[in-house]
Amino acid sequence: MFMARQKPQARKAPNRRTMRLRTLERRYDFHLGEEIRAALQGHHDKAATHSATALSISRELCAAARDPRWHRGSLAAALCNHARYAPSTTLSIALLTESAGHYTALAKADPAGYEVQRIDVLTRVALAADVSGNTRDAIGLLREVVVMYRTASAANPAERDLGLARARFHLGRCLLKSSSEVEALAEIDTGLALAWQALDRLRLPACGPDWLATTPRFVQLAAPDWAAAAVRSMTLHAAAGCWENAAGAAHAAARLSGGLASLGGDALRQAHEAIQVHADAIREHADCPQRAVAR
Repeated sequence: MFMARQKPQARKAPNRRTMRLRTLERRYDFHLGEEIRAALQGHHDKAATHSATALSISRELCAAARDPRWHRGSLAAALCNHARYAPSTTLSIALLTESAGHYTALAKADPAGYEVQRIDVLTRVALAADVSGNTRDAIGLLREVVVMYRTASAANPAERDLGLARARFHLGRCLLKSSSEVEALAEIDTGLALAWQALDRLRLPACGPDWLATTPRFVQLAAPDWAAAAVRSMTLHAAAGCWENAAGAAHAAARLSGGLASLGGDALRQAHEAIQVHADAIREHADCPQRAVAR
């Protein structure tokens, strides 16, 4: 007995609400991507405009969705991101506090998916405290953040490790202000090692003119802090006469500044050229004792 072949069911056309949400999601991704690009190139006014638009769209997404939980993460990210462009520390802290509230709620339901982002917000709070002149408070909070990262659940271990590296970069920078140079350098160097390990996890070689452009967004966002930390490390090691350590940091500084320069912008290219000259001089100095021994 043969059964009649059933006609394939026509796919339901998306309704207006779904189409609107998809359009908003595309616009959010576009403006967030453009904000990151503009910020890396040093175009801060342009970056702030895109960031404000992304934040506005994320709020609209949460209001329009039947289940706002799907877009709450986007709103939390947009709030944290836009805090850097706030005209005052008070407003910056307010945006970060709102972001932390969303991430805390999301992390309770999905620790692996959101715990790292929740801790990232605390790093931003510490930076805001430092900018406002409360460097001691910033150091205390960054120490707590380092401990939190070590035990954090993470769907993406590379993102967690890079977040930990950034916290150590900033802890080292703040410690330098308090004249704790030895401890500061130890924190910075530990952060540099963690950052390279995170990149190794992603199996992305940091070479070629456009290597940074092909990395995930969280790597690109970390790149300026990473490059600055590498420059601090090579400068401090060179000043102390630790040429081998200085050369290792110089290699990192040149690669990172080169990756940033490839994203465009005269300021980034000029910074890379200056760093490259400094790095080459340090590597040349580090090679001199080896050549003397070889003779």
